[in-house]
Amino acid sequence: MQRVLLLSGSADHVAAVEAALRVEGVLLRQETTLASGLAVAREWRPRLLLLDLDVPLGGGEPLGRGAEPLRGHENERTTVAEPGSAPTGLTASSLAALLREPALEREARVLAIAAPERLGLLRPGIAVDDFVVAPLSAGELRTRLLRALWHQGDEDGSVLRRGGVVIDLERYTVTVDGSVVDLTYKEYELLAFLAGSPGRPFTREALLDRVWGYDYYGGSRTVDVHVRRIRSKIEGRRQYIETVRNVGYRFVEG
Repeated sequence: MQRVLLLSGSADHVAAVEAALRVEGVLLRQETTLASGLAVAREWRPRLLLLDLDVPLGGGEPLGRGAEPLRGHENERTTVAEPGSAPTGLTASSLAALLREPALEREARVLAIAAPERLGLLRPGIAVDDFVVAPLSAGELRTRLLRALWHQGDEDGSVLRRGGVVIDLERYTVTVDGSVVDLTYKEYELLAFLAGSPGRPFTREALLDRVWGYDYYGGSRTVDVHVRRIRSKIEGRRQYIETVRNVGYRFVEG
């Protein structure tokens, strides 16, 4: 499930994004202030941030009258901003600070929504991946959203994508369906090794040699323990690591 976080207090923007994201496998959530959106991003870990440059800054708590679902989606909540409740619009410093947030800088693509007079904020060095100019064109918005969501980003081979599992080989991070998975270093190495050759079975002895090293004196039981722990962390509705009887393990193809 691809997680999309929309930071905007504009009803027009909400309606346009809802219409553009009527596709399977997308979970949309709206927050109406920068402060509440930042708190959600740290916990929810979106795949894509849709950032309205006119979003109110807010305070420590979200503004609004309560929660109601965005129409047509499996959404968790949205809020409706009170008129005049906070100054509107990001500053250059608040935008730069937001984009340095680790939950966004490492894991999310950022698509800015900018009124023509706000385009000056998107100067060189501001790390947004793309932008769309308001008022929003339905066709352009949909195209840019889908390109951002399914951007592969692994032209240099630094990212492995296997179904819902994404393994960043440069940052040593793993996400499953958009959620960060906390693995130990050896769990990460074993998962990355298996995922690097999907469909190919490896014996326990081969895995010990390739992941732990030839001078490791532990037994093959070590592999079984690590596989069990990885499965408990990455598998829910889908199996990723398969036991090959009388052989060992393999990462499931497809």
